[in-house]
Amino acid sequence: MPDEPRDTIDREELLTLIRQVRGRWRTKLALRGAAFVLGVGFATLLMSAYGLEILRFRPSAIIGFRIGLFAALVGLVVWFLIRPLRRRVTDEQVALYLEEHEPSLQSAILSAVDSTAVDKPAESPALVRRLVESAVEKCRQADLGHRVEERRLRRNAFGLGAVGAAAALLIVVGPEYLRHGVSALLVVSRGVQAASPYRIEVQPGNAAVPRGSDQSITAKLIGFGSNRVELLTRATSTGQYERLQLLPTDDPAKFEVKLFDLAKPMEYVVESNGVRSDVFNLKVTDLPYVDRLELEYHFPSYTGLTPRKVEDGGDIAVV
Repeated sequence: MPDEPRDTIDREELLTLIRQVRGRWRTKLALRGAAFVLGVGFATLLMSAYGLEILRFRPSAIIGFRIGLFAALVGLVVWFLIRPLRRRVTDEQVALYLEEHEPSLQSAILSAVDSTAVDKPAESPALVRRLVESAVEKCRQADLGHRVEERRLRRNAFGLGAVGAAAALLIVVGPEYLRHGVSALLVVSRGVQAASPYRIEVQPGNAAVPRGSDQSITAKLIGFGSNRVELLTRATSTGQYERLQLLPTDDPAKFEVKLFDLAKPMEYVVESNGVRSDVFNLKVTDLPYVDRLELEYHFPSYTGLTPRKVEDGGDIAVV
């Protein structure tokens, strides 16, 4: 089988070099874009976590910050990664790029690429072959396939690693609310209630109590402490809340209050240091009672007495 012509081999080597340089250029853009996405994205994550701490990890705040963070990350990826990498770069642009970074080429690659273009008018084959051979030889001498963008690739890779390491270190040694915030924002498989590190457990929760009875309300603070815990009550879902302070117990995390003579249903919630419990309802029920008592006496047979009825009777007394 005859050997492949020399000019074809040189042309393929030149095109391979062009593809290598284009690939390294895209890798540089990808590393730089990833560093920007990671850095700006992490800064957005920090601000979101701080915002959640200010708002005491309310469910609505968690949902809002999750949506905002997701939108910001999508925008960063599109702007810093997808948009630059979708840019089409021709062989002529790569050749010009090489000439700018290696002046010793003296336009050899640009001339070779331009002469081998498909839409280029036919030129002397010998001239084209000589241009390609000269370009390939100069590329070999300069080792352009590996030297181009080497410094920037290393710098961008180092920058990406440094940003990632700084982010991880800050999460590990930073304030506790930061770790809570990152978990609440990124672990979307959990519900917003479970994602909050702060909550108030309330007893008895939803309950039905007899009319006119007394009822104790206890609250336990989870994940935070406070000296002031308040009970908010209202008779209707649209009315204004009335506040009543709970009293501390032997357990520093537990507080208690007693409601006396409950006469009507009520809605209540416990609040402390910006954290609110779920909304609960106390229903008031009427206990069964005796409206009218009728007595019927059956005496022993030896007494000879007939049965006797007493309407509207009261207490029963026997001897």
